[in-house]
Amino acid sequence: MRVVLFKVNHLGDSVVFLPVVQALRARFPDWRLTLITAEPERALYAGDLPPERIWTAPSRVAFNHSWRRPWRFARWWWQLRRERADACLLSYDQGNAAHVLAWFSGAPRRIGAIMSFNHFRRPITDVVDRTASRKIADWNWAMAGTLARFAGATDWPDTPPPPDLRHLTGDVAREPGLVVIHAGARAAIRRWGADLMAAVGRRLAAAGYRVVWIDRPDTPLAEFPAEFTRATCATLPALAQLLARASLVLCNNSGPMHLANALGTPLVVISGSSSYDWDPYWHRERCTVLRHTALPCIACEDSAAGTEHCANLTTPLACLQHWTVDNVTAACLHALQVGTGGSPVRETLAGHASQTGAPSGHALPAQSPGSATPATSENPPA
Repeated sequence: MRVVLFKVNHLGDSVVFLPVVQALRARFPDWRLTLITAEPERALYAGDLPPERIWTAPSRVAFNHSWRRPWRFARWWWQLRRERADACLLSYDQGNAAHVLAWFSGAPRRIGAIMSFNHFRRPITDVVDRTASRKIADWNWAMAGTLARFAGATDWPDTPPPPDLRHLTGDVAREPGLVVIHAGARAAIRRWGADLMAAVGRRLAAAGYRVVWIDRPDTPLAEFPAEFTRATCATLPALAQLLARASLVLCNNSGPMHLANALGTPLVVISGSSSYDWDPYWHRERCTVLRHTALPCIACEDSAAGTEHCANLTTPLACLQHWTVDNVTAACLHALQVGTGGSPVRETLAGHASQTGAPSGHALPAQSPGSATPATSENPPA
């Protein structure tokens, strides 16, 4: 069977979609799988698909706007028609260009989600709706399950496993005492602040930890700390290898956060406006998510459409400004000292440091991947 998968999106979205590609490849080795994605994410899928079966656009924006340049859109249409696909799978968050191209491909079965910004319903023959208990990874997985059942499979697992990223990391080993800081995020309202992250890094370095700072254009430092090691991570394999070596990654909710989570690297995540849908999905016992859930606007991000502006007009970015160098440092030290790198996903009301060194607040019990976050009174490349 010939199947075309549409996943033209950013790094984090692609990481949580990768288990779909790997499971379909393993379950149906005779299928001819073709993936349409963005060029920056090509390496993520290179361990499972040959180069000629990974079709890329320069970027997500270039693909979604291809209809504005008819010759580019026609090239995609012709390539898809020649593929003679039996089925198309349109993952979460695919735009109108992907939906129309799937329709024009001639594939009789077209499985996917219909988002609020999708203007056409006809391209999808099998709609997989979102349910309250499904996070984004679960939603993509349910679409793949629909495709698998169409092919006769009756034992599709309930939840996706972590992706196998050894084609990116090789045999790198975890390095005790190595802390990696990634201060970036695609949207400005998800960045705690490079200078604040650097201040935490200095304290960790003073405590004897080796700190590596991932250099990015959106997180410039006025003065680079002499005690840090600078890393550029110009390629996706270089980023994955560094994150796999770390004993702890300090970051915002971002693409590299999802990559580190998939690798099983312990995390401390400063989560401002980010939707609960984008919390770390795997290895929750190794993740500490700092989210100020006492704010009535949390979490203001719309996971279906994205959020670029703060919803709190009284105290803009209060969800990020709540966190101080003191309590973020305490969270990092606690994560490092307990060995696993973190407590179960932790959501904090007050954010003060407790006597154990961890931020006080409500620590959520460890949950199986994909289960819903219980209600509490008090919670990226990029």
